[in-house]
Amino acid sequence: MSLTDQNFKIMKKRIIRINDISQIDTSKVSVYDLNNRYIDPLGNIYGLRYNKDDRKVSIIKLERFHPGESHVYQQIANRHKDGKFAGDTGNDPNRLNAENEKSEEELLFEPNVFIEGVINNAETHRERITGIIKNLYDSDIFQKDNKQESTEYDDIVRNLEIDGTQQLEKLETYYRELTNYPRSITYYQSKIDNAGQQVFEKLSGNKERTMRFIFYYEMSTTIKRIYSNLSKHIRHLNEFSSNKNIEERQNLTKHQKQSFIDARTSLGNTIRDIDEIMKQNALLFTYACNVKNYK
Repeated sequence: MSLTDQNFKIMKKRIIRINDISQIDTSKVSVYDLNNRYIDPLGNIYGLRYNKDDRKVSIIKLERFHPGESHVYQQIANRHKDGKFAGDTGNDPNRLNAENEKSEEELLFEPNVFIEGVINNAETHRERITGIIKNLYDSDIFQKDNKQESTEYDDIVRNLEIDGTQQLEKLETYYRELTNYPRSITYYQSKIDNAGQQVFEKLSGNKERTMRFIFYYEMSTTIKRIYSNLSKHIRHLNEFSSNKNIEERQNLTKHQKQSFIDARTSLGNTIRDIDEIMKQNALLFTYACNVKNYK
């Protein structure tokens, strides 16, 4: 299965209880598991590391955490010892699940993992958009003799190419700029809005902390802008195509019908992708605006 066929997932941290480190089977680890954390009954925390040279995953014991993580892990270790870990049967498993979900999203959010996940999958989304357009074109579901319908479809496709594929390429380019060859602090300062300026002023005087803030804040606002526009056009195309019933078109071939079905499936997957990205990006924005994260 190619990347374009897979349902995109943002790499979120999952906390998994284990009885022993031998339970972690690195041969079955996927890219989506690399941000998992494993905790044993003694409270030891383990993570995964991917070595690009030999293309193997290794297990590492984690000694340092984000300032807010230690007490969360301690709570999880206590649940493990008491048999009250989220997901276990107990007096109120739903509440425990909700608490663990909140811990993962709010306290254990890792901005770099999220950003890298978005960037690494930007190409996947570009390819998927191209595939959706091609499949709809191949399906011939929007007949060219219907001028109004054909014009509306062409407008949506044009917007997807401008605000979708082209902007996703610019997102990757901007990420490379910020990580590899950033411009001067004053350049980025001039771009930051009022909310960002307040944080910027508190960090001024420390170049390293200021540049970290700029990176997180600029990535957050750029991701929001690009995926908000992409969401609008994808949803427009989804609604536009949902009115079509392939069974009413008796002259469609099997290939044309399948092309339409594939396009509709990809549209649904992409909408879910975007919703998850926007949800996680809200956490990135909150993280970026918290001065305590730059100590």
